[in-house]
Amino acid sequence: MVILVTIRVKDNVKTSGLAIMGGTFDPVHNGHLRTAVEILDRYHYSALSLIPCFQPVHKDRPSVLPQQRLEMARLAVSGDARLSVDSREIDREGPSYSIDTLRDLRSEIGPDESLIMVLGMDSFLSLPTWHNWQQIIQYAHLLVVSRPGWEPDLISELSGFCENYRAASSHELQCAPSGRVWFETLTPLGISSSMIRALARKNESIAYLLPEPVQNYIEQHQLYR
Repeated sequence: MVILVTIRVKDNVKTSGLAIMGGTFDPVHNGHLRTAVEILDRYHYSALSLIPCFQPVHKDRPSVLPQQRLEMARLAVSGDARLSVDSREIDREGPSYSIDTLRDLRSEIGPDESLIMVLGMDSFLSLPTWHNWQQIIQYAHLLVVSRPGWEPDLISELSGFCENYRAASSHELQCAPSGRVWFETLTPLGISSSMIRALARKNESIAYLLPEPVQNYIEQHQLYR
């Protein structure tokens, strides 16, 4: 499913684009959702799509089924019309390479639409280990979410990458289809999927860490026990 979103820029000229956030979402939680809505509000995108992966390349295989993670993501966004879930990586199966997903999306939305991939700083720092990582910028912009006050040391490959592609302003992400990196500081919630899984294993409460429909789904299916 591809959602072309409207970006309201300062001069009131409307252009189309697509904002996506990939991940394992094992399970999806309020930290993921808070990042998504802050990006929607700050950049005035009208929609953002979560893309759960089928098989993470740099992490252990999740303990729950891909379809269960997909269902939890759908439950999590059901209360916000601006958020959606794209099942393409789970439908495709096999290792989930971002470059394959971006190529698919680019072929669907055409060469001129803005495509923005949101990723956390930890993921960005691991970018040189990704499959065909230097091609990613040809298909999408990278919007990197950081924690307040954290200035990570970039290895030489990433330092040169940022020097070549770093945007002068966030407006550049709205004016070109791809090719820019932008760093943004958002509200940290200190929630992680591993924390939720650990609490569930100990039969401790996971309330208020994730949407109530997701909590109910986990408890109903006895996930992470």
